[in-house]
Amino acid sequence: MNKKTILLSFPLFSLALTSCGQVMNWEDNLDKYVVAMQYHADFNILQLTDIHWNVNTSTASSKQYLDKVIKEADAHIKEADATAKIDLIELTGDQFMLANTYHVKTFVEYMETKAVEYGFKYAIIWGNHDRHGLYSPNWLADQYRKAEHCIYIEPEDNLYGRSNFVINLTDTGEVSGTTAWQIANLDSGASFSESPLAIGRNYDYIRKDQTQWWIKQNERAGNAPTIAYYHIPQQDNQVAWSLVREGGATFKNKFFKLEGFGDADKPDYASDFITEGRKKGTLKGAFMGHAHNVDWTVNYENVVIGLGVKTGPELYFAHIDPKSSDKDMTDGLASVNASLPVDKQINEKFDLIGASLVTIKDANSFDLEHLYYNVREGANDFVRWVKW
Repeated sequence: MNKKTILLSFPLFSLALTSCGQVMNWEDNLDKYVVAMQYHADFNILQLTDIHWNVNTSTASSKQYLDKVIKEADAHIKEADATAKIDLIELTGDQFMLANTYHVKTFVEYMETKAVEYGFKYAIIWGNHDRHGLYSPNWLADQYRKAEHCIYIEPEDNLYGRSNFVINLTDTGEVSGTTAWQIANLDSGASFSESPLAIGRNYDYIRKDQTQWWIKQNERAGNAPTIAYYHIPQQDNQVAWSLVREGGATFKNKFFKLEGFGDADKPDYASDFITEGRKKGTLKGAFMGHAHNVDWTVNYENVVIGLGVKTGPELYFAHIDPKSSDKDMTDGLASVNASLPVDKQINEKFDLIGASLVTIKDANSFDLEHLYYNVREGANDFVRWVKW
């Protein structure tokens, strides 16, 4: 992971450079990045993103919100099959921002408790703000490694980033089994560099070595269909959005797009991950977070590219108003309501927070649903499931 690390320590804002020793060559150790889970039809992956616990967070109220989201997702899954459950939760970055060790430990303990209660595993991906805390990045990584139900791999290697690993869904539940689907987890980088004396970056991107790493992992898994999760949208998002706005009626696109994709349209932050995945033909979906006012999804040349719904009310998020004259808001609401029965269509204000659910249906297809969950007074919470 290129572990010469810059640690920003708040509030003193001191720099501490730490250097680790011999690093592993990723090309010679591909097996070190792989875990397996048991594949079955209707395998359910719940995406939570941009939770942003920080030093001002009330863990009690934040846990109550997460309780409701996870309970709602579990109940929704069981409506179709009483024996089904959440199999995997993908936490796609910015779990924290200026958090302290208490908040980190409380969050990990919470996820462990829920993993036991609902029977899921959870995978951790780094976002840009996870690196901004009252702890070292290495300490945070250790908390994930120690958690029993957490899937997190970070070798001392020369591959860019931290959370690069694959989860192979195999027929036996073992790495040696035949892979039906592959879940690729990638670190799309930080808002400051983790290399020495270079803290002036804006956002970041998936590097070419990470793309090549995934291609080799996918070949080892028999070129299994793949869904990728990472934090920061790449330039394909911006390209697809521009094509849609230019009148791309053939592009299936849905949900809300109310802000930009960070630096995704800057040449210096160009990633080849989705381009190479499209050429390879095995990348079926790529889902991310980062942009709190966006949960937009598009089918761009046979790859479904989408942002998950921001989870929870920390920091900012979009306030959707059916009476708004903003074109992006009205278009987004129209696309959402078109999928809902008349009695479930949205005609009231709500906040763009909740979760996203991928259900792998069979060897070739998956479903995608977005959950909008707003806690309201009394027992009248706002809940809508919208299918892609």
